[in-house]
Amino acid sequence: MKLAPMIALAGLCLVTACGPKGGNSTAASASGGGGAAPASGPDVTINLSDLPHQRAGLWQTTLDDGDGHPDTNTRCVSGAAPDMSSMPKGCTQYSIKRTFTGAYVFDMNCKTAEFSMVGHTVATGDFQTQADSDTEMTMTIAGQAPKTSKMHVSSHWVGPCAPGQKPDDAPDTSGPSGTQ
Repeated sequence: MKLAPMIALAGLCLVTACGPKGGNSTAASASGGGGAAPASGPDVTINLSDLPHQRAGLWQTTLDDGDGHPDTNTRCVSGAAPDMSSMPKGCTQYSIKRTFTGAYVFDMNCKTAEFSMVGHTVATGDFQTQADSDTEMTMTIAGQAPKTSKMHVSSHWVGPCAPGQKPDDAPDTSGPSGTQ
């Protein structure tokens, strides 16, 4: 059973859909994206806006949750920051840190009447050609024993999107408020 796919995807979105600000691939790849990390010292708390953005184009991502059947998909991404304007219900404790080695660490604690979840993700990579993350989540559903799951996500840039291909992370304009 895959635990809390929406919550896991929120963390994974931050890891796999983030890349250098404004799509400036040269500056971001030179510094590892999102600004230079200190050479040594403590972790630095950062904001969503400080995260590197993935390079625009086709990215192939493999998610391995240990079930023996890794899922691989290829997406066209815009290179824009992901829309994470609101966290899932009950997720009031959320932190992002950049380590002195340049890794990004995401910690999340969510609690509702139905469940509680604690998640920890470490992401590495240049976000221009590749990115990797490891996530561990422990979820407790009311009346059940806690369950811990681990996921490894590995992404690499394949090349530009096809001419005219709409990025998968582009806003959906087909709904009632859309223009189509």
